[in-house]
Amino acid sequence: MNALHTPASDRAASPRSRAPDASPRAIYRRLRAGEPAPEDLADEPAPEAGPPDGIEAFFAALTALRDEDERCGAPSSEDVDPARVLLGYAPTALLDGCWLAAAVRVRRADGALGAACLDAFYLECGEGDPARHHGALYGAALAAAGLALPDLGSPAFERSRCLAEADFALAIPGLRAAQLGDAGLPEALGHHGAATVLGPPAAVRRAASRARCDGLYFAEHAEGAETARRARELARRCLEAHAAGGAPDWSRVWRGAWSLWAARRAWLASLRPAVAPSAWEAMLALVEAKARHAFGFHGRVRLDGQALDDALDPVQLDARRILQRLARSPWIVPGRPDESPLVTRSVQFGGPMFGVFTDAEVDVMRAWIRALIEAPEPPTALRAACGAEEREGSPRADREGPSIDVNRRGGSPPRAQVRAELPLPELYHRLLCARGPGDVDREAGALARAHVEAMLREVHREVSPARLAADGRWPWSAAGLSRWVDARLREQIFEEGHAHARSTVGPHAAPHPARDPTQPTDDAGVAREITRGEAVWLLTQLAPAAVIDGAWLQGMTAPGAFRTPVASLLLRIYRDELGAGVPAQHHGNVLRRALAEQGVTLPPCDARAFIERPDLLPQAFSMPALWLAFAQGSTELLPELLGLNLAIEMAGIGRGYAMAAALLRRHRIDPYFFDLHNTIDNAASGHTAWSIEAIARFMDACAAPGDALAIERATLRIWRGYAAYARASRPLVRAVAVRLGPRLGWRWLRRHLLGDTGR
Repeated sequence: MNALHTPASDRAASPRSRAPDASPRAIYRRLRAGEPAPEDLADEPAPEAGPPDGIEAFFAALTALRDEDERCGAPSSEDVDPARVLLGYAPTALLDGCWLAAAVRVRRADGALGAACLDAFYLECGEGDPARHHGALYGAALAAAGLALPDLGSPAFERSRCLAEADFALAIPGLRAAQLGDAGLPEALGHHGAATVLGPPAAVRRAASRARCDGLYFAEHAEGAETARRARELARRCLEAHAAGGAPDWSRVWRGAWSLWAARRAWLASLRPAVAPSAWEAMLALVEAKARHAFGFHGRVRLDGQALDDALDPVQLDARRILQRLARSPWIVPGRPDESPLVTRSVQFGGPMFGVFTDAEVDVMRAWIRALIEAPEPPTALRAACGAEEREGSPRADREGPSIDVNRRGGSPPRAQVRAELPLPELYHRLLCARGPGDVDREAGALARAHVEAMLREVHREVSPARLAADGRWPWSAAGLSRWVDARLREQIFEEGHAHARSTVGPHAAPHPARDPTQPTDDAGVAREITRGEAVWLLTQLAPAAVIDGAWLQGMTAPGAFRTPVASLLLRIYRDELGAGVPAQHHGNVLRRALAEQGVTLPPCDARAFIERPDLLPQAFSMPALWLAFAQGSTELLPELLGLNLAIEMAGIGRGYAMAAALLRRHRIDPYFFDLHNTIDNAASGHTAWSIEAIARFMDACAAPGDALAIERATLRIWRGYAAYARASRPLVRAVAVRLGPRLGWRWLRRHLLGDTGR
């Protein structure tokens, strides 16, 4: 990218003018990666006017702000490069919708507010189509303008010189809203309302028009566009549901909206042409930027009798003194760059620094040399600023990275210890109530990592190339995976004795007899059938998992995690599990209604009363605790998560769900929970099909570099995640066996319930 696209505000500023750990660029990196923000980030500008009282007043106030943006929101000068504007908006636009991430977690997804937020979030994410994700559409607009940035998830994106600090600052309010969870829900809703009403800033739309790249992203956000209309309707629906919850705090909602508006005003101000840096300022910035790369190569070069390497030492760098000495050296002829050896010989072909400086940087040298006639010394204010910075700052080596740990929360217990010491119900409650992904809530993150790592160690020996090859799962191929899944499902549907259908317990595979207990057989144990009370009790054991159905995928809603084709497929499954925006269809609510009809009323899943219910076995929390643990680290555990997801979606299709439903029907208990999963989990066009496609998409990306070893590692990781499902099922299966065994008989249980888990 040429110098025209380097933000003026960054070119003018000294690299030492801001501590790296406090810069918007660094904070953006932390928030996007799911790390905690500095505590003082909560100090947002106060709204200039009092909060609107009610939904209508709220939207009227936002409309007024939008009109103001249209009138005077864009820099008036035509000198502002459209590329600068379009690139500057990228850190915000590429993460469109991220502020709703905390609002769509399973803990609150079963009510009207959670359903509305889920629909709003899903619309921002392209409704399951990765090409229509608003971030992807903006990326396409940049490409149409001939502009490119590194991948959003790469460190190179946050280091890009095409982006100014103000560009990252604009995105921080949305990322911050994604972290606040329940505590910041009013602000997140206000932010979302403002984002939908205001749309992209007028400056960005005008820049796109000038660059002739105003394509689908801008069309979908245009006034009167169908997508924009739906987005505003959903924002209103979110606020109506929030108000219906009782005593809404409109001042907090307005504060969330205002934080976005204030950030936009600051960003727009940064776009206006800034005062160009003086020749001395530009040269100082150049020396500071190059010094750490130059250190070690100039031991034989001397300035005023001192080795230049000593002056370039990053620990004690004094760029001002270096330039003062350089100006008096033989390499410089003040006022005459074309006669100065630094420019005519040192940086030219054959010189000792050829290729070190760009043409634009050589121009900076020339301008500085010309200015030495009128300004042989740095301006007094610049000298004072540089001196104060050296006196007050920490050593240069400390300023290369964060000087303090803003994430410090005290020591975490060893990973093996935290899992052993926390009972499953407590682990479930702690992870469910976590403030966010593992890096945000470090204690929850440590618990989750320990739990997942221990589970994966348990299945490690079960998954090897030899064992997978014997089962038709090695080596990897998309066609081979489809054939294997089809074969397993045929066994689950047609073979009564298939162990895979018998050995899983969870909301997707209830403990059930492998054939209808009302039908007589020669097996002596079947005659002692499950009673109505036992059927209700068995159904109750599914509640800890069913009420958070989909929890294993909630990590895919984290900022930056939901933009890939794989994530889009997983988000489609997640949305279905949560009822696709309809509370009555939420899978947990389906089970709650069935149990309520039998006199079993469940408290909210995040209440301590839920995990303390005496009718719930501790082992009933084994599977959902694993789901929640996976959700804390979805990015780093993506291969295992894909395998776990496939196992969940396949688990009870066919006779498993059918027999569970038949048992409930026999006792006149609503069986729809199982009927529902038997249909939506299908391998033709349902969740199992999407799970297969997600794995294939992921493996395609692994195969792209041509690294066969990477493909093998990914294959093993996927199948270890798959194996973790059966392993997490076993504690509940065995606990049920202990409860029912004395009456039904161990032979019956082994044949119809335990399968290969009875060892």
